[in-house]
Amino acid sequence: MSLDSRLERILAGKPAALLDAVASTRVLMHTAALLEQRMYCVLAPLGLHMREYLALFLLADSIHEAISPSSLSISLNATRTQVTRLLDSLEAKGLMLRVDNKTDRRGLELQLTDAGAQLLAQAIPLVEAVHQQTWAPLGDKHTHAMHLHLREGQDGLLDANALTNRKKLAAG
Repeated sequence: MSLDSRLERILAGKPAALLDAVASTRVLMHTAALLEQRMYCVLAPLGLHMREYLALFLLADSIHEAISPSSLSISLNATRTQVTRLLDSLEAKGLMLRVDNKTDRRGLELQLTDAGAQLLAQAIPLVEAVHQQTWAPLGDKHTHAMHLHLREGQDGLLDANALTNRKKLAAG
């Protein structure tokens, strides 16, 4: 079943005021899934998943300030358990190291190894090419506008989630 035929079924009987919102949400979710799938395809020959690539990228970007597992968890929107598994995998592949924090004995810092930096250098152009291919049909002007619109939608969701959390705290 095509996306368009699924959309027709989903939109059938919906009030006119909801049609664009529901259709946009479904297309956005479908596009995000396709983009994620495309990223996995280009990273697979390097033995990487998207989250591993992002972790390596963040570690490479943490030259001036070391990154901890907790801050990586926040950046990747992942649980501590997920980040621990991710770090175990990257460490087993020799792509990063956990080292003791020099100022806080309880903490760990994460460091990219030379092998991790080399693999990241191979992955970055592949991922950047996917970014370019994804948005090229819109052109620079419309891509920038899409970025701004997506941010507005994201801000609305963040506000709605914050309100829901405040209500839960007040009720509990």
